[in-house]
Amino acid sequence: MKLQLADYCIRCGICEDLYPDLFRRNYETHSMDILYEEIPPELEERARQAADDCAVAAIKILP
Repeated sequence: MKLQLADYCIRCGICEDLYPDLFRRNYETHSMDILYEEIPPELEERARQAADDCAVAAIKILP
């Protein structure tokens, strides 16, 4: 499983606040970074929750 952030991400930081094990704010690029290229199996459920919790549905789940 992989995650992708859509271009319309508003960088509100909810993903980092709720899921710091998956997301981190990049202050140099003013964007949110996904910490894993491939989500570890033990974090897949949290990744799904993060996608559901995104305020603008910008977190996409890829196979």
